[in-house]
Amino acid sequence: MYLLGRSPVTKAARTAFAAVCAAVLASAPVAGAAPSAAGESRALYDVSFMGLGIAKGSLAVKVERGSYAAKLHISTSGLARIVSSEESIATAKGRIGRGLTPAAYELMSRGDKVTQVSMGLGGGAIKSLRAIPELMQRDDRVPVTAAHKRNVVDPLSAALLPIPNRDKGSVGREVCDRTLPIFDGWTRYDIKLSYKSTESVKVPGYTGEAVVCGARWVPVAGHREGKESTRFMEDNKDLEAWFVPSEDGALALPYKIAVRTMRGMLVVQARQFGDGTSVANASN
Repeated sequence: MYLLGRSPVTKAARTAFAAVCAAVLASAPVAGAAPSAAGESRALYDVSFMGLGIAKGSLAVKVERGSYAAKLHISTSGLARIVSSEESIATAKGRIGRGLTPAAYELMSRGDKVTQVSMGLGGGAIKSLRAIPELMQRDDRVPVTAAHKRNVVDPLSAALLPIPNRDKGSVGREVCDRTLPIFDGWTRYDIKLSYKSTESVKVPGYTGEAVVCGARWVPVAGHREGKESTRFMEDNKDLEAWFVPSEDGALALPYKIAVRTMRGMLVVQARQFGDGTSVANASN
């Protein structure tokens, strides 16, 4: 089970999330933890599949002097550890203005197999790339060209949506009016967001409105056209992502991501925001 792997399901979860899609998230409250630093937002998440908890996670995002740095940590939990024990860490950093301009993305996932990505970006283009394992050649795989590595963002940066008006404490429907052009180290795809509704939510660390975006996964390159899972996700209309404002009001952070997979519903949902959270203890 690769929570930050290369399958269409997890891509959708950690980006239309982070979740989703995916994003996508692992740790629990730590007694006596220091308050979040200025410009830093933290969140804890639970990941469930068909109603059963399979993983926990944490997200930390720091915005300072026009730059951002994010860290996402996911590990299996509960009964899922009996089947597969996995820990994944993703980091991203770059500049923040009217949008995010990523500079670097790293992914390390350890379990039954090792998955690793090291990616350097500049001006929206991939400048350096190392991805393990290599993408296997298949007759039905759409080739990834140099053009597919331009005007893109990494999966983690894609889950952090700039708030246009930066009204602290509110997230408007305009957050959903965007298409996220993502390259994950192997494949290029779009996550198209559209406004669905605005809902009231209450969770430790945040009480207020969440904007709900519908999401569609659109393959561009690197995917296998003839694969059943590709066709399923391309036609899948049962995807949505909920966003709430970060503590400084600069970004919209994932509150909930729901993705229907071929085997059932995958849900990532925040259980806490703000002080008292930590990304250091993935086993709790």
